[in-house]
Amino acid sequence: MNGRPVDEYFCLERDRLMVRAPLRLAQSADRFDVFVNARGGGPHGQAGATALGLARALVKIDSSWEKTLRDEGFLTRDARKVERKKYGRKKARKHFQFSKR
Repeated sequence: MNGRPVDEYFCLERDRLMVRAPLRLAQSADRFDVFVNARGGGPHGQAGATALGLARALVKIDSSWEKTLRDEGFLTRDARKVERKKYGRKKARKHFQFSKR
């Protein structure tokens, strides 16, 4: 993970478990050496992105793992994004304070 071992990169145990979960589920944790470069977001987001990437890679290697990984939610991406700022406003949805007088 970005040039460091997973245990050193992720401080929290939940993030380490999340990254290793797709490999453990496919019973292939000892079959592959994984090197990942993740940018942006926080550690929890990077762990989720790494798990998604690993799950997608495992499906490309062997498509029989797809149902198992999909049922556990590893092939589902969170589609939410930051809404852009609109003109005439402070932020995406925040308005300037209205003054009656």
